[in-house]
Amino acid sequence: MVAAPFLFLLTRLPGGLAVVIAIAVISFGTAALVHLVTLPVEFDASFNRALPLLKEYVPPYDMPGARHVLTACAFTYVAASLASVMNLGRWLVILRR
Repeated sequence: MVAAPFLFLLTRLPGGLAVVIAIAVISFGTAALVHLVTLPVEFDASFNRALPLLKEYVPPYDMPGARHVLTACAFTYVAASLASVMNLGRWLVILRR
C-alpha cells in the first residue's frame, strides 16, 4: 500500500494503482476474516479442551490462576481480531478520500 503511489508514478499505468489497491484490500479483508473465523476455535481450545486437562494436573487452589491465564490467552486472539478489523476499516476510510 505504501509503495503503490511510487509504482504508479514509475509505471504510469492508470489501472496499476487500482489493481494494487484492490489486492491490498482483499489481503486485509482475508486477514480479518481468518482472524474472525479462528476466534471461536481459540476459545474452544482454551476453555473446553485445555481447562479440563489442567484440572487433572493443577491443584484446586491454583485453578483460578490457570483460568485467568487461559482467559488472557484467549483475549490476545480477540485483540488480534479487533486490530485486523480496525486495520481494514482504516484503509477503507483512507481509500474513500
